[in-house]
Amino acid sequence: MPRLPAPFARLIEARGMPCTVTGIEDLSPWFRRVHLAGEGLRGHPWAPCQVTTFRVTPTEFRRYTPDAFDAETGRMSLLFYRHSTGARNVLPPGEAWLDGLTVGDRVNPIGLEATRSFRARAVPGTVLMCGDATTVGLWDSMIRWLGDGARVCGVVEVPAHDVPLVQGLLPDVEVVAQTERHGESLLTWLDGSPRQEVAHAYLAGHGQTIQQARTLLRARYGLHRSDISTQPYWATGKAGL
Repeated sequence: MPRLPAPFARLIEARGMPCTVTGIEDLSPWFRRVHLAGEGLRGHPWAPCQVTTFRVTPTEFRRYTPDAFDAETGRMSLLFYRHSTGARNVLPPGEAWLDGLTVGDRVNPIGLEATRSFRARAVPGTVLMCGDATTVGLWDSMIRWLGDGARVCGVVEVPAHDVPLVQGLLPDVEVVAQTERHGESLLTWLDGSPRQEVAHAYLAGHGQTIQQARTLLRARYGLHRSDISTQPYWATGKAGL
């Protein structure tokens, strides 16, 4: 996301929904769930795929996807994946902001919306989900939103040390260990998995992997472009997606 002069950034943040950090859970050194509560969240329409924005430095913003939202009580949680755990002196802006959060802090999430091309939809048939560690919260919320009767399949690629954790969070999809080449394990699984009828596919996470997975899905499953929703969260060589 672009940098803005600090005065303009403060004005944008002031339009947000004041919230208090009510809880922080470190599920592993890499996954942190943050719980927020605020009156501005009450009554807000919500569905998976929506994102909200935080000012993480005086001049910079980052977008994140809630993994749970309760409009009645005015609460939401976000499951963050920290790429740079262990590199305390070189944390990127979003992770430095996350690392500094404590219970009781005030934050102002700005907006809560999804792009026109990446929105949750209830469709008859099987829904396929593909992503990386940055998408775990998204798929968790999507599976719960679809409900117990939904047919879900797919693959999520995460570092080997977090495979058991993520498999417990997402029992309906295959969780594979990533290699040094990002996206390799996910694409290998897609190419070798038993072919089945898929009504709609969601691809999120690493931008370059999404491009290759979309091409593979269209060829292997015969999906039309309109049956595949994509949303890059980050990309090699780019910051702040």
